[in-house]
Amino acid sequence: MRKVILTMLFILIPTMAFAQPACRPGRDVLLNAKVQDVAIALDKNGKQYVRVIVNEQRTLQGISYEVGVPVMAFGSHVKEAKSLTKGQILKAICDRHEVKGKVSYTILKIVR
Repeated sequence: MRKVILTMLFILIPTMAFAQPACRPGRDVLLNAKVQDVAIALDKNGKQYVRVIVNEQRTLQGISYEVGVPVMAFGSHVKEAKSLTKGQILKAICDRHEVKGKVSYTILKIVR
């Protein structure tokens, strides 16, 4: 019995250490993209947030295409993000999130 438990520990622990989580942790990126749309909304607590849509270049099997991705602004970044307009360039340090292949960004700092 003891050998079985030890064997399982030696197999399971390394396997669990290298397992990839379903949601990859975010990473900071410098986003420099043209604004496609800006929407202001209220969260469940009644506070404003801003959702900016920008296009991101992607390539799949040698084919290049653009995809609209959301960039969210919360808290102290709302005031500055509300002033963005369609066609303007958004330059910001963002936290990149990817869940089930869907990418989104959260603004950490808007760079002027």
